[in-house]
Amino acid sequence: MNAVIEAQGLQVSVGQHLLLRDIGLRITAGERVALVGHNGAGKSTLLRALTGLNGQGCVTRGSLRVLGTEVAIAGHAEGGRLLRSLRARVGQVHQGLHLVGRLSALDNVLIGGAGRHSASWTWLRRWPASERQAAQAALARVGLGGADHRRTDTLSGGERQKVAIARALHQGAPLLLADEPTASLDSEAADEVVGLLSAVTSEHPVTLVCVVHDLELLPRLADRAIALRRGRVVADVAVDAHTPAQLRGVLK
Repeated sequence: MNAVIEAQGLQVSVGQHLLLRDIGLRITAGERVALVGHNGAGKSTLLRALTGLNGQGCVTRGSLRVLGTEVAIAGHAEGGRLLRSLRARVGQVHQGLHLVGRLSALDNVLIGGAGRHSASWTWLRRWPASERQAAQAALARVGLGGADHRRTDTLSGGERQKVAIARALHQGAPLLLADEPTASLDSEAADEVVGLLSAVTSEHPVTLVCVVHDLELLPRLADRAIALRRGRVVADVAVDAHTPAQLRGVLK
């Protein structure tokens, strides 16, 4: 299988502080991979590294290729054009969601397709009918078919998370990154979001990499788990019913 993500000897630093040390991994198309570990282990840093770190650290050694693009080089090449092109092919569900509260759920989902259109169309929200239909279908798929025109800041936490997932679906990216997708949700909403992510990544040709805090979610959300401690990979295992207990032993 072709590698969607490949890291060799990857080191990420902020100033003199090492955040990731000698990371080596290979993730192939269609895999569902969870990054696990205690706070400060480097999970979110590794996730951010996949799209160029957004100024929160830099690659100081090794290599990281994502969808065929060398990330460290892309950030400096041609005014960052290559990095923007990479990010257009990576869907993201952030902890903070990065939704525009004053816009409707539909408008937020439509932003996922911005890379397919000129900047002026995006700013003026002049979306073709085909884009609107596709965005409505994405909202319907996540169970928000009746929320098209509701302001996003009036939705519940679980509903906003669904909007973020619908936006990523509408983007049509081959790689989906999710940073603790159930953070701050009650147990019922968290269970629904996990089931939804599992379902949509099974239905679409997408590779999923997610940061997971609750190890009990692993059997439902991932086929493989990569555990980090102090910026290093300490385990890389296939997920089954026994994996949560196994990783607790590794990470204690």
